[in-house]
Amino acid sequence: MKETVLKKEFREADLQRMRNLVQGKTGKKTSVSSGYIKNDIDREEGEIWEEDGRNWTIKGGIKQTISKLQKARDLGKMPLFCPKCKTLMKGRYDAQFYNIHHHCFDCQIKFETELKRTGKWEEYQERIHNSEIDAMINNFEIWTDDLINESNDGFISESGELENWSKINKEKIIKQKQEAIEYLEKLKK
Repeated sequence: MKETVLKKEFREADLQRMRNLVQGKTGKKTSVSSGYIKNDIDREEGEIWEEDGRNWTIKGGIKQTISKLQKARDLGKMPLFCPKCKTLMKGRYDAQFYNIHHHCFDCQIKFETELKRTGKWEEYQERIHNSEIDAMINNFEIWTDDLINESNDGFISESGELENWSKINKEKIIKQKQEAIEYLEKLKK
């Protein structure tokens, strides 16, 4: 019989590792080291925090960054089920009606039918019509104010001369603005 002799010396850390493996303590450390240790903070689902100048959250157990445009993205997303009636939104017009009314096409049809049944349909149409005109007036006022306050002091031509292109008659624009607003106000029901 031949005896085999192991001629390698084991360190204490190696022996401790073997003992841990035999005892089933596979994750136990065998030595102590010093240095930088990052603090691990346990985060929960949906929690939002800031780290390294970014906002983070956990969705579905996965750490994700939150974009600055996340709210805008969420507005454009249509849910799988209607928030009002909880039915699947797979119809032809559901996406269009969700973007406007935040519910499915069928819910809008039921809503409008109820308005007609109770006699409030004309009032509803007038309110929508008037709100559209108010939005037009608001956009027109913003546009004309920008036009009046625009500073076109001049431009330098190819020859290096200063050319003044600003020939805006501000009084005339203000008068036409008031006339247009009065006309739009008359269109309201």
